Amino acid sequence: MCRSQMTATLGILVLLGSVPVCLCVYAETLYGWVRGRVTPEAIVFLGIPYASPPERWEHSQPPPRWVGVWDATQPRPMCMQPECGADTPPGMCLSQMSEDCLYLNVFVPLDARPGGNKSVMVFIHGGAFESYTGGAEIYNGERFVNKGDVILVTFNYRLGALGFLVTGSEPGTAVGNYGIRDQRLAMEWVNGNIQNFGGDPGQVTLFGQSAGATSTAIHLTSGNAERLFQRAILQSVPFSIPFKTYEQALAQGKSFSAALNCSPQDKECLKQKSPVEIIDAQKKTSTSTGTLLQRFMPWIPHLDGNEVPLDLQSAFEKGVFVRKPVVLGTTANEGTSYIYRSFRAPLSRGAFSALLLLLKPRDAMNLFLRYYPRNMADAREEFSQLATDLVFTCPTRKIARDLERRNTTWLYVFDHSWRFLNRSRFMPYCRDKACHAAEIPFLFQSLHRGGFQLSMEEQQVADELLIYWTNFAKYENPNGDQTQEDVQNRTLSWPTYSSRGPFRFAGMVFSQPRSQVELDYFGVVCNAFDQNDFRAK
Repeated sequence: MCRSQMTATLGILVLLGSVPVCLCVYAETLYGWVRGRVTPEAIVFLGIPYASPPERWEHSQPPPRWVGVWDATQPRPMCMQPECGADTPPGMCLSQMSEDCLYLNVFVPLDARPGGNKSVMVFIHGGAFESYTGGAEIYNGERFVNKGDVILVTFNYRLGALGFLVTGSEPGTAVGNYGIRDQRLAMEWVNGNIQNFGGDPGQVTLFGQSAGATSTAIHLTSGNAERLFQRAILQSVPFSIPFKTYEQALAQGKSFSAALNCSPQDKECLKQKSPVEIIDAQKKTSTSTGTLLQRFMPWIPHLDGNEVPLDLQSAFEKGVFVRKPVVLGTTANEGTSYIYRSFRAPLSRGAFSALLLLLKPRDAMNLFLRYYPRNMADAREEFSQLATDLVFTCPTRKIARDLERRNTTWLYVFDHSWRFLNRSRFMPYCRDKACHAAEIPFLFQSLHRGGFQLSMEEQQVADELLIYWTNFAKYENPNGDQTQEDVQNRTLSWPTYSSRGPFRFAGMVFSQPRSQVELDYFGVVCNAFDQNDFRAK
């Protein structure tokens, strides 16, 4: 428990004699005072409520004002979800979960003061819309804000059936996409409160990874949150996984309700079930409906005409997106973890061919077989590369080409594996590969909190990422203002992704021994996919 006097100034340390007894700090929000703590690298506020404790299958509402001071020195539980499995990356989960989970975390540089104008970065976590938490240790932002001189906000949003269940569209039913509304309410909190933490509400970068990047893309294309952020970073959007149609979401809702012995229209029956029963029913019905690719994101949002008006590929192709600078990209081996988790045993050539037919018509087979080497004993490796290209790399390149017509755009590929982790015990199939989420521990630079250390070369990659990301937030350009020492001495100039100029369709490839700019990354394969309009279904 902290002992200090209340002050509106961030960064005050309270001492007793010459020995610190409390490293506490206070800030005022629209809903009351909050108490955070000061660490050697940052000012940290954990578990600030941005909404009232949510009612099941009702839209979240702002929190009421509280009396006294809210203790924001300890993390709050993550939202209800299945238990984290053996393949879960270190530092992704917390020990406690609850339906009362709509909290956010604010990481502030030590020199921040209320009314300041530091740029703000709001991160939406991934996890297939059913797992993980913004409060995970891997997203700890102390070093991120210390090095990057920005304010970082992370938060939870409702997941799985509690966040995306659909049982109807009329009053008294679950209408879905609650998690997307939660995200927007968190962004509203930032807009109304971040100035008291030293941030500029007019300089907000929204960024996310995987499902969090999909969410960021939703906010880019729906327009509902247009005034709440000024730039966006999309890390590893699986653009080829389509949103559910209303009919698909409703069918999933019927299966879920049946697993709980409730009528889909009887929301009161569903509300009476325990959280454990909800998660059990969610697991039983996650793959009961939808397409093959939707099974990798079984609780993906559905097309409702408002929160999610269009499928992402269609929206960007039609120019239905807000005009904001965008950074987007993928890792080099996105599909590997998906395929090896789904197929624990070797995959025969015949089974691989049959799966291809589920993804694309027969006339696509010759094209696929032309670009992917044949392994008769185990086709998982080639299937992993195909999944990477068809679901991530090529559609991301296509979206970048759609974006650059109206928005200033930068494209990247992260191609550096986790060498700090013993791959013989954890995800051995990702040895020497940049699998899905490979960039996250480098970007947030929180590995030391789990006892891991980066080599000098890996630290260089991590610092490059952090410099580019935070420069983009501060200057609307990952290259900064071109006068900073770090840009001049430690990073390459990253050209915009454009169909014009000497660096036509240039992208940054983060790799070792050094990162480099490449023109039209993976152009041969992606050109073939685009020319034949081959999109995964």
